[in-house]
Amino acid sequence: MSKLDDAKKLADFYLDEVNATIEIRQTYNSIVVGMNGPLVGLYKDNKYYKGIILDALKYKAVDPSALYRPLVVQLHGIFENYIRSVVKAVVEEKFETVAVYADLEEMFRKDHVTHAARVLMHWKEGSIQGLTYPFELLLKNLGLGLSGGKGYKLNPEVFTKFMGNPTSGRLEKLFASLSLPEPFSDKLGQNGALKEYFAERAKGRVSERARETLDEKIDLRNDIVHGDLTRAVDLTELQDTLSYFRALIAALDQLVRT
Repeated sequence: MSKLDDAKKLADFYLDEVNATIEIRQTYNSIVVGMNGPLVGLYKDNKYYKGIILDALKYKAVDPSALYRPLVVQLHGIFENYIRSVVKAVVEEKFETVAVYADLEEMFRKDHVTHAARVLMHWKEGSIQGLTYPFELLLKNLGLGLSGGKGYKLNPEVFTKFMGNPTSGRLEKLFASLSLPEPFSDKLGQNGALKEYFAERAKGRVSERARETLDEKIDLRNDIVHGDLTRAVDLTELQDTLSYFRALIAALDQLVRT
């Protein structure tokens, strides 16, 4: 499914960006800080380059948590965007391959109407969370589907508009709505990337640890976002969060294709 390929590629691209940002910080420590003596000596007769090095050294005492905390939040944003992209791909495939709305899975139809109704409740406000939304189009698409007309369309975003943080419990409900495999079943635990991340071979143990770790990572994210500036994040924790989301996305990508 090309749309699932796109979702995975985009997530990997953003994960690589975060990794590159980490590498830039490490390069700064290795070269500018670690080799400042030889560098200053090398350019001792060149005021311009010597000034650049000395200016760069002013930031060596900055707590790296100031960089690591927002990168942790960014990693969660990448994961949330990946989930939204997967939902969009799965829902669009449904109305492209199932001609009549009534032929869709019963649970999917029930949840679709429920989520659409929650969105439509904000029609009078003219927006959702401060952003404009095409309420008329949603109502038109919903009416066409419920009336049994062909050529209906679904609005994938209704499933995730009020999702909030994609906790393990929310992912389970979302995957059930979309008739996808359980996100934290033994099938997920069969993935090689997750097994390698947890250094575990038992698929049941891997899937359970994946569930627990997701919620732990979200707790960390919430501490940061809600202003707990005492919550220090070191390089090890940041790299671990990056590795976890890379492995989880790889595992979920494999799972939704089954």
